[in-house]
Amino acid sequence: MNAAPRILFVPVSGAKGAGEYFRCLTIAQRVCERWPSAEIRFMVSRAAGYAHEVPFPTVLIDRSPTYESKAVNRAIDDLRPGVVIFDNAGRVAQLRHARRCGARTVYVSSRPTTRWKGFRVRRMWQMDQHWMSGPKFLNGDLSAWEKVKLSLIRSVSIVHLDSLFPPPDETRALAYRRDLGLGRDSYLLFCAGGGGHEHQGLSASEVFGRAALEVARVSGQRTVWVQGPNYTGTVVPPDGFLSLGALSGPQLIDLLSGARIAIISGGSLLSQALALRVPCIAAPVAGDQDARIRACVARGLLLSTSVEVDALVGAAMSLLKDPAQLNDLRVRLSQLDLNNSVDVALAALERLLDESSAR
Repeated sequence: MNAAPRILFVPVSGAKGAGEYFRCLTIAQRVCERWPSAEIRFMVSRAAGYAHEVPFPTVLIDRSPTYESKAVNRAIDDLRPGVVIFDNAGRVAQLRHARRCGARTVYVSSRPTTRWKGFRVRRMWQMDQHWMSGPKFLNGDLSAWEKVKLSLIRSVSIVHLDSLFPPPDETRALAYRRDLGLGRDSYLLFCAGGGGHEHQGLSASEVFGRAALEVARVSGQRTVWVQGPNYTGTVVPPDGFLSLGALSGPQLIDLLSGARIAIISGGSLLSQALALRVPCIAAPVAGDQDARIRACVARGLLLSTSVEVDALVGAAMSLLKDPAQLNDLRVRLSQLDLNNSVDVALAALERLLDESSAR
């Protein structure tokens, strides 16, 4: 590939979760490390809490790109990208338009519904690569029917991504924790993901924050609450614990990797915690997360609870008081064959860019 790559990232975006955006951002930053002259552009909903913080040129739209085909197609016309990456997004018409404009297309699925859509024949004809994000033991390997479709539509390549996040750096992480006043202290991390989800009319992020405050009060253990970029509710008084707003991807990974226990939701953060071998307590804040959490519990990889302050506090205190169970979680996680797949994604992307350049 001779020319500087041009890549358009189109993640599902809005006022709730943020996993798709941060996955795309991680890839974009790795692309810039690999090709410093790369031209990157994002398209996100202005309702997202991170909409004005994207560190790349960004097209802001009123709704998630799934519902804004005209705007997506205009962005493709303007940039003329070599590759368009649709993360849990991408209508058939958008994929088709990208292909007509000479771009290669990547479709990313991370949940059963988007995976199913990615194997619909009309969409497959417009795809070059389907990135299946999430551990195989959670998402399942290719089904017989999926294999049949791939044998008929040979132009689509499948790329499995266990988890995807900025590579940890212990020196960077320790410096960040020192800046926060944590240093090498033991701490618990509370985070409900992107921060925009609600549970029974309450902000799930705020429920996690109040649980963090109560655990700090009862146990004396240092606790950290990460609100998430989409959180717009009340900030819990920080006395007795550390309260943080929206973090960058590396900052969140730096905190997660050093946590004694992570009390988290069941989204992208879950697979990241598993890949980092961090003992977890998980509570589902979105409809697709419960099955994922239960599958991990069945393998003895984490503990589960519900999105209520008392339940979160009870689960955290129970695990803190049971060192044998905590050690058992660490042992099981150490035996898990699960890794950061950011370089797998970059290699797959490089193949597409080479093909696009050849064309």
